[in-house]
Amino acid sequence: MGDQNSYQFPFAAYPALRLLVLFATGIAIAHLLETVTLQFSLIGTGLVVLFWIAGELIQKRRNLLFGSYIAIICYCLIIFFSGAFWYSLQHHVQRDSEIRANPIQLFEWENIDIKADVIQNGWSQSGREVYEVETKLINLPSDVKWQEQIKMRLYGDEESNNEILPGNRIHAEVRLYSFPEKRNPHEFDYGEWLKSRSIYAHGELIDVHQAERKAKFGWEPIREYVQSNIDEFFDERSAPFAKALFLGYKEELTQDERNAFSRAGLSHIMAVSGLHVGFVVAPFWLIIPWLWASKKRKWAGLFLLTILLFGYAGLTGFSASVSRASLMAWLLTFGKLFHKIRFSINVTALAAIILLLFDPGQLFEIGYQLSFSAVFIILLVMPEAQRIIPEKHRFNWVGSLLTIIVISFIVQLGLFPILTQYFGEFSIVGPAANALVLPLLAITVPVGLMISLIGGLLPFVIQVLSVPVSYSIYWVQHVATYFGELEYGYLAVTHSSIFIYMIWGFSVAVVATIRISAMRWKMVICLLVAINGFMIESIIQKPSTQKLKITMLDVGQGDAVHIKTPAGKNLLVDTGRWTPMGNSGERVLLPYLEYKNIDKLDAVILSHPHADHIGGLPVLMEEVEIEKIYHSDYPYDSRLYETYTSMAEELNIPLHNVGAGEMLEVDPALLFFVTGPRLDRAPDRNPNNHSLTFRLQYGETSYLFTGDAEREQEAELVEMYGDFLNTDFLKVGHHGSRTSSTTEFVETVQPEISAASLAFRNRFGHPGREAVENLYLVRATNYFTSLDGAIQFISDGENIDVIR
Repeated sequence: MGDQNSYQFPFAAYPALRLLVLFATGIAIAHLLETVTLQFSLIGTGLVVLFWIAGELIQKRRNLLFGSYIAIICYCLIIFFSGAFWYSLQHHVQRDSEIRANPIQLFEWENIDIKADVIQNGWSQSGREVYEVETKLINLPSDVKWQEQIKMRLYGDEESNNEILPGNRIHAEVRLYSFPEKRNPHEFDYGEWLKSRSIYAHGELIDVHQAERKAKFGWEPIREYVQSNIDEFFDERSAPFAKALFLGYKEELTQDERNAFSRAGLSHIMAVSGLHVGFVVAPFWLIIPWLWASKKRKWAGLFLLTILLFGYAGLTGFSASVSRASLMAWLLTFGKLFHKIRFSINVTALAAIILLLFDPGQLFEIGYQLSFSAVFIILLVMPEAQRIIPEKHRFNWVGSLLTIIVISFIVQLGLFPILTQYFGEFSIVGPAANALVLPLLAITVPVGLMISLIGGLLPFVIQVLSVPVSYSIYWVQHVATYFGELEYGYLAVTHSSIFIYMIWGFSVAVVATIRISAMRWKMVICLLVAINGFMIESIIQKPSTQKLKITMLDVGQGDAVHIKTPAGKNLLVDTGRWTPMGNSGERVLLPYLEYKNIDKLDAVILSHPHADHIGGLPVLMEEVEIEKIYHSDYPYDSRLYETYTSMAEELNIPLHNVGAGEMLEVDPALLFFVTGPRLDRAPDRNPNNHSLTFRLQYGETSYLFTGDAEREQEAELVEMYGDFLNTDFLKVGHHGSRTSSTTEFVETVQPEISAASLAFRNRFGHPGREAVENLYLVRATNYFTSLDGAIQFISDGENIDVIR
């Protein structure tokens, strides 16, 4: 009992794990604290080295325990500061590259001429060809030549047939796009993703003047040969899945198919990773006992494995996931062959360190986090979890199947916080779906790869083998579709609490230490503390739900504002724009509502029937439950207007005509007073001047929404309501046009905050100079979605906080 209570974790047995934790912590701190500069981390490392030398000298000369403590602490700090230094150095290099590339942004939406090397090609989800290139020479307008190496991402025309391959040097005309920014809360930060790949410009490939191959050898011809074999030996239904399954080539899969695999917990089989590398290496492990017979066999086996892993990595485009898995597989096999490495955890940690040395920024990539988290969870938890399997079945086919289910369950549950943090979804049916397909894939993947590689050499044999492989792929598709379409097959989850990660980490630790009583109870206590911390945090944050949240979304040249009331009601004021190219409902509103887990709108308020305010409504009516729609009584002759009114009748959504003087009951905590339009007079010929306008009061804070009201309706509002219009917040009328926000109106409202929704480039010249000056003269703090993207205004009834 005494020995158990004095249990000490065997840190000495895991040197690579110690290094990884310290090194990764230094990287994380340098990332979080932007003030950690290259010079600071370098000086810190130098000082710690001096202290470490001093500690070693004290220990050596005087044999004092104090000196060994100093040496140990300094050793840890050296690794920590090395991580911080290495990340700061990479960040410094990337920042320097970004600064050198900045001048290219001066030529946005202009055509330039480039000579560049093609690094990578592929397809976007919209079906456009995509190329990553590195420029060698840029011909700017006015015949200015600029020799700067800049990585660009270029998009081909949807109907183009450019035969451009990695390794080509191209001479082409390119139209530069403006560099992307995250404009709405739900949107993927495409610009930051490009920067993480050291890409600082993107644009459209207008014309390719010349394309020539620099080298005779490259992986692309081999990949094309393999893909052509897949097209030859598999039918149209299974070929796209075969390419995704064997090569990770997912461009031919539809978004619905990808979603089905994700929700079924099977997306990992469509992204070549450690699972696929395991399938490829598994036959090799079967001959390891034979390789142990002599040293020459061991080295020959290791050489064969290296060729195998390098070949598969090249075939899949040296993707990060395959490179990670190949490195781990190589290290594990090396240890198995030469009996050099005792602990798999050390091997995994060593692989993680090597990858961080190549690129410390990988620590913040989801692929890196998922890969190593899954492996560590399996290594820590699986030895204990396997005891669930009855001993009599542990080593037969029943045990193998149960092991797959247990591993899938453990990994799925273990990755819960990461999956929900990045994707907002968690597959419940994943373990069952994996149990139905993984045993089959253990044979399908190696055989399918063999078919793809040697198809032309033995056509008859390959034709026969391709039949069972095709049926296997059909089965995988069926399982993914069935489980992916289950209504309760997945959970939509959003969280941002650090306690979720603590609960997850300590839960894994409890299972891993289940047979070490002293450690187990310590982990249980830590787990309980984390659970209590989460509950306390929830209680503390609960009052924050009693806030009014107004989110002005960036829909370009249009209006769409989401209002979440203190009681949790969801209102939408206008629904963005419609164009023949698309609408705000599909592009912004539906993704935003899904991101916020909103499946019902308690009310939609339409200011007037112009297409830039009602454009997204028909799509919303098809996909989201809408309790009622408030609009003005302005009759408008447009197909879009007729569409939403007829759809409302078909879907039994009440349409309420409202006007000045009415009160809307949407939340007991709010006073919702309709200020316009007047219903006792004939409508203005201009729909803008018949806008549904309203004043919102929450506690001591007030808000005025004016739709597209122009000077005529503004004058009417001032005449009718006078100082009642005085509010803290003004939704600027008509996108900041010079026809709105008159001097008289703005001086009456006297807003502290004003916000206008408009596109940065628009043909109307919005915002108008007069409107901006009038708002400036009353000292309003002005916000524009064209400059700030989506903007959120949060009120506790006393103050309004602004979040960009």
